Amino acid sequence: MMRRPIVTVLVATTLAAIFAAYLRPDFVLDLANRIMLCF
Repeated sequence: MMRRPIVTVLVATTLAAIFAAYLRPDFVLDLANRIMLCF
């Protein structure tokens, strides 16, 4: 039963990253542009 804390931490980290992305839309746009330039 050690997987549940790990999954909980991963979900919380993902949600925190999404929330931080909404606080900095310019960073998200810059990151998306950098990813698209790779293709």
